[in-house]
Amino acid sequence: MANALGVHWADYEEVAQKLQASLLLNLRPLHLERPSRELAKLLKLVGEEREARRPASFPSSPIFRDFLVQPAYRAFVASKDRELVDEIVMALARPARPLYLGQSDDLVIVQLAWKGEAEQVEGQEAWALVPRSEIEEGEGELLRLPISFRGGRDPVHSPLLLLPQSFPVRLSRPQALWRFGQETVHLLPLQEDRT
Repeated sequence: MANALGVHWADYEEVAQKLQASLLLNLRPLHLERPSRELAKLLKLVGEEREARRPASFPSSPIFRDFLVQPAYRAFVASKDRELVDEIVMALARPARPLYLGQSDDLVIVQLAWKGEAEQVEGQEAWALVPRSEIEEGEGELLRLPISFRGGRDPVHSPLLLLPQSFPVRLSRPQALWRFGQETVHLLPLQEDRT
């Protein structure tokens, strides 16, 4: 979001902290796929010829990289700061810098699916990742995501989340959820000490 807003590198940490303090989010993969794996060579720079400033040799190491071929996600983003949300929506529609997930050639195409005022409701169907503490049993994959950064570098991880095998996931009891259009989700804070 900071890249979409065109934040200058000198202000990046300050703006990132503001975004993390102001936003709640969750996400859902639009199609579930297993990662593909590729074998790649990692070239290592060893030594340097002082006069030519060229590498003396390129030893290599084989590595395996996991990647998703065409990932697609629906992100649910909310904030009490309506101006901030409007600014983010406009920036994502016309980003100031290229947006990507993973490597710089993995460009992101943003489509606004719904915009409005999310309301808190009591519900039993969740259309995004579910905090593990909110379900008794369920089939899916447990994961912990790096959702923000402390001090600009140290990742802050989400609570343990369940990625169900399909959506919506039926919760064991009615819970406080947020309604985005016709879908209800849990919203996760981006900072640990949020009240």
